[in-house]
Amino acid sequence: MKNITIDLLRHGDAAGGKKLLGMTDEPLTTLGWQQMRSIFSSKNISWNKVVSSPLQRCSAFSEELSQRLSLPFSIDNRFQEINFGRWDGQLLTDIYKSEESEHLNQFRQDPTSVLPPGGEAYKDFELRVMTAWQELLHSLYKEQIEHCLLVTHGGVIRTIISQVLGFPATNMFQLEVPYACLSRIKQYDGYPATLSFHGGNL
Repeated sequence: MKNITIDLLRHGDAAGGKKLLGMTDEPLTTLGWQQMRSIFSSKNISWNKVVSSPLQRCSAFSEELSQRLSLPFSIDNRFQEINFGRWDGQLLTDIYKSEESEHLNQFRQDPTSVLPPGGEAYKDFELRVMTAWQELLHSLYKEQIEHCLLVTHGGVIRTIISQVLGFPATNMFQLEVPYACLSRIKQYDGYPATLSFHGGNL
C-alpha cells in the first residue's frame, strides 16, 4: 500500500450553549446531528474504517455512521479533547466575565506555557494525541486500510495539523476549526504527511 488517507472530522454543535467543552460530555444538538448527517449526502464516501473519541458528541454519530456503512469502528480514549480543569463545561461568556478572563486569553496565546486551572498541560495533551496518531497510522498500514475517518475535537485536529505542517502551538488557535469541519491528511509511504485540504467538503 503506497499511501493512507485520514479524514479528520470535528463533531457538530453540542448541547448547553457556547461552552468550553473539554472532557465535559455533552451530546449533539438537533443542529449538530444535521451537520454530521449531511455527510451522507456525499457521493464520495470511501472510508474503510471509523475511529472516534469516546465522548458522545463524537462517538454517537461515529457508531451510527459505521453501522450504516458497515465499517469497522473503534474508540480511542486518547483522541479526547484537552481537559480544561475548572473551566471545563463553563459558558465562555461566564469565563470572560470572571477574573480568569486574562488567564484564558494567555492560554489561547501560548498553551505550551499556560496551564488551565486544575486541567491538563498542553504538552501532556499533545503527547497523548500524537502517540495515538502514530499508532493509528501504524495500525492502518498493518491492516492495509487506505482511508480512515477520525471523528474528534477542535483541539485534537489543531494539534495534528500543527504537527503535520510544522507550525508552533502558539499559532494553534489561528487555525479555525468550526463544528463539522472536515480536513484531510495523506501519509505517503516513506514521505512526510501532507495536508490535502482543511475545512473542505467530500
